[in-house]
Amino acid sequence: MSARIRTDEGEQAMRQWLQNWERVGPILEQERWTRLTTMSEEEAQRAVQNVLDLWQPGWTGDDGEQQLLHQRVFARARPRR
Repeated sequence: MSARIRTDEGEQAMRQWLQNWERVGPILEQERWTRLTTMSEEEAQRAVQNVLDLWQPGWTGDDGEQQLLHQRVFARARPRR
């Protein structure tokens, strides 16, 4: 039974996280677009270079599997039409 309680707590935490994201997500998206559209050419080039510097071809890892997992979670939370 204690395993089920932990699962229920996890499900409740996930629901709370999704509810928060529904409220905060659009605010953050608007902030992101505002920053992107007001970036100077030099700032944009620096940002791109910083992202490209993160790529390490010799690293072994999940090859994006965690990102796919997150996309699936968001897809399930998306309202159905």
